[in-house]
Amino acid sequence: MDVVFAGLQRISTALAEEVQRLMPLLDDGEGSTDQELRWRDERDALLLFAKIAGLTAKDFTRAHGWDRTAAEASYISGLNGVAVQPTFDDKRERVAERLRGIGVAVVKAFASRDNRRRYDLEATSIIDPRVVGGAEGTLDAFYYHYDTGTLVVLRYLSLGPNGTFSPDARRSLHELHGRVHRPEQGTRHRTDDYSLLKDPLFLRIHDQVPFTSALHRTSSGAIYPYGQFAAAIPVAAEIGLPGPPADALTRHLVPTDFASLVRDGWFGARGVPLEAASDWVKASVEAVGAVLVVVDFNGRARGNGSGLGIGS
Repeated sequence: MDVVFAGLQRISTALAEEVQRLMPLLDDGEGSTDQELRWRDERDALLLFAKIAGLTAKDFTRAHGWDRTAAEASYISGLNGVAVQPTFDDKRERVAERLRGIGVAVVKAFASRDNRRRYDLEATSIIDPRVVGGAEGTLDAFYYHYDTGTLVVLRYLSLGPNGTFSPDARRSLHELHGRVHRPEQGTRHRTDDYSLLKDPLFLRIHDQVPFTSALHRTSSGAIYPYGQFAAAIPVAAEIGLPGPPADALTRHLVPTDFASLVRDGWFGARGVPLEAASDWVKASVEAVGAVLVVVDFNGRARGNGSGLGIGS
């Protein structure tokens, strides 16, 4: 490797610098276990939901030498944050009561340091005891805006060796969609509701790279609406594949655009009761072993998508 790198430096300094920047991603001897990849997914979801909640790059809490053992299989316990004291806040107490006892939980609260309260969110990582003990587990990530009951769910999926999704992954995803999808019940459509997609479930598929500590950005990859995944299944069956190939999912969202669209009210189910959302969280913990729940307590008004003038 040293010889190759020295040769690159002679050919192009810029190319050598780019390769050097990417070198940590090539080290599959450290940070590439199933658990560490799931930590990466939790980091990715937390930063993505923080963007939805309105944090800017300078607002992100930085990690300082977090201890993986003390983290008890959770990434966020290694972050600096404000310890949650739900007894002083009825809303937080209600959320804590609904999530209590589901699994091994680590909770952190993040709030704006100025008086404008530009963001106020609470992140809870819930890990099934079997996953804490070393069993393999993936991640479901829930974002819930408390005042409006807006829900968005991300299922983190890994591709099989042939570039398709396994039958188990398909079945588990369908079960999740059956829980969280809320079809219209004949209610009158609001004239000021211009949302694009009320289905709360999205797939997060990204490169299988080892865990890194690059907290300033989410990992590379794409986000897909569940409907596109479901539409690709019959096509895969026609050509004899066990599941839809990743290259059949062509209309994806990049994380930054996705965060903006959710924040502005274009995506997500609305009016979801906390009781229903917490029941879905419990089912996800049982199904996949690990769940990140981010509850946004900021009462800010939504953008074009919602028409829910709830104030700020």
